[in-house]
Amino acid sequence: MNYGSPAADSSTPVTAKMISDATTLFGTKPVFWGRYFTSVATKGTIEYNHAAENAVLHAEGIPVLPVCRQSENVGGTTAQGLADGQANAQDFITTFGLSVLLAQGNVFYMFLDVEANPSLSLDYYTGWVQGLAQMADTLSNGTLKILPCVYGGVSDTKTWGVVHHALSAGIPCQGAWVARYHTNVPALGPWDVNVLTPAAPSPFRCPILMWQYFDKGLNGLIDCTQTNPGIDHTKELLPFLVVPPAAVVRQA
Repeated sequence: MNYGSPAADSSTPVTAKMISDATTLFGTKPVFWGRYFTSVATKGTIEYNHAAENAVLHAEGIPVLPVCRQSENVGGTTAQGLADGQANAQDFITTFGLSVLLAQGNVFYMFLDVEANPSLSLDYYTGWVQGLAQMADTLSNGTLKILPCVYGGVSDTKTWGVVHHALSAGIPCQGAWVARYHTNVPALGPWDVNVLTPAAPSPFRCPILMWQYFDKGLNGLIDCTQTNPGIDHTKELLPFLVVPPAAVVRQA
């Protein structure tokens, strides 16, 4: 049986204790930590807090997987998607700093959070992809690229159908992060394509990079994910995430 590597995401700031507890839970350190990015003006604990989290994650060498948090908008218009994509990219680049990002690579992934209420629209996704690219190009003078990915539930076939249509139209999606809570335990189970692959569209064309299999880890503090064992996540996923700098770069 094939098993991926464990990872976590949370809607609260990452602490050293959370990392330690997650490492005990998984039996090994999480290979990434998902956190939310919306805009440079967004406040609150759900949003990534560079001042509190940079040093903690840097010390453990854990990269951040950025999740774009505007799930109430994702059924909207191209204009809304464009504005949100620009805001997401600006938040990401401003938070970590262009020099830090370029020192680690020039291509990064961002995941659009789709919670199925509403499902994703093709218009919104088209605008969002454009917004990411435009803002990354503007802020980096063409030296940095941000590539779109999608997070969604296994049963949200409308969203995955939109991703399929986007790919057919030449609009990229670098990978899917599929939520399917198949077990009631946080321990890693075997990777099961029959359980985690959406029923439609078929065949499913977007590469499934990760499976979020449990949402109540550490008494609800973290969601539990495993990477696809069919890919080399050290080459095909982690290089497109960012290890935060030890110090705060963003001036907000």
